[in-house]
Amino acid sequence: MKGIPGWYMRFGDWVLKLLILNILWVMFTGLGLIIFGFFPATAALFAVIRKLVMHDEDVSIFQLFWSTYKLEFIKSNFLGSIILSIGAILFVDIYILNKLDPSILNQVLIIVVFVLIVIYMALITYIFPVFVHYKMNVLGYFKYTIILIIGRPFHTIFLMVSIIALLYLLRWIPGLIPVLGISVFALIIMKIASMSLPKINNDEGYILKEETKNIK
Repeated sequence: MKGIPGWYMRFGDWVLKLLILNILWVMFTGLGLIIFGFFPATAALFAVIRKLVMHDEDVSIFQLFWSTYKLEFIKSNFLGSIILSIGAILFVDIYILNKLDPSILNQVLIIVVFVLIVIYMALITYIFPVFVHYKMNVLGYFKYTIILIIGRPFHTIFLMVSIIALLYLLRWIPGLIPVLGISVFALIIMKIASMSLPKINNDEGYILKEETKNIK
C-alpha cells in the first residue's frame, strides 16, 4: 500500500507530460500550416520523449520541443518528403499491378510490393527515433533504420504488434485520440526502439546528437 501513492503520482506525471506534448504537437503542426509543420513537430515530439525515456525527466519540455522544431525544420521536412515519395511510389505500384491481368509474374510482383510495403511501414515507425538519436545525413537515417529492422526482427514485430493493439484500444476509446493519441504512439515507439539504440557512441561512426555539441 505504501508504494501506491508514489506510483500514482508518477503515472499522473507521465499523463500530464503526454497531454502537454500532444497539445504542442498539434499547435506546432498547425504553425507550419500542417504540410510543413507535421514532420518538424513529430521530430520535436520524439526528441522530448527520447529524453524522458532515457530517464532525463527534468528536461524542459517546451524548450526542447521548440529548439528541436527550429533546428530540424528543414532536415525533417526533407526526410518527410522522401518518406512520402516512397509511399506514393508503392501505392502507384500496387494500384497498377491490381489493374493488370492476373498472371504468375503479376502475382509475384504483387507479393514483392506487399513485402516492400511491410518494410516501409516498419521504416516509417523506426525512422524518427533514429532521427532524434543520431547525427547523420538523411541517407544515413534510412540506412540505419533498415539495419535495425533487419537486425532486430523481434523488436520490430513487437513494435508493430504494440501499435496495432493501441489502434484497437483507441478505436474503442476514441476520446483519447485528441488528448493523448499522438504522444502515446510516440512513447510506445520510442520506448521499444530505445531497446535497439545504443546509449553511447559506437565504433562504426554513428554519433549521438548530444555528442555533436561537444564536437563543435
